[in-house]
Amino acid sequence: MMAAEKWYEHQTSYQKYGIEMKPLGNRQAESFPKQVKNIINAKDKGRLMGLTVFVGLLCICLIIMAAYSAQVKYNINGIMADSDKVQGEIENLKVELNSASNITSIEQKAEARLGMVYPKAEQITYIEGGAESITGFAQTLKQIAYNQ
Repeated sequence: MMAAEKWYEHQTSYQKYGIEMKPLGNRQAESFPKQVKNIINAKDKGRLMGLTVFVGLLCICLIIMAAYSAQVKYNINGIMADSDKVQGEIENLKVELNSASNITSIEQKAEARLGMVYPKAEQITYIEGGAESITGFAQTLKQIAYNQ
């Protein structure tokens, strides 16, 4: 056990901080300080109610904005899907255009639909380039073409 002097020193050091070292049997039951009740007056209740309403309205606004942004995102995704479809159609039309303008398909259509044929060797006329210039070039070509 501790000596009485040490006990007294410990007790005084604890009393500085508001701690009572005496056994509970020696103290009275009423010696503890009573806690003061927090009294909320009408002004504070009004402020709390206003704060609650403000926070509630703020939460409702956040929910509405989240719903609106989800709707906008849904519309954007729909537009992007339509854009992809149109882009695919454009690519298909480009492929069809390239195949239609291909020289072999043009030759086949000319032979099948229009009845065109390649000229024979005796029907081909060659123009020779030379130093002399031909006057009336169009007339000369016409005479050669129609055998006049």
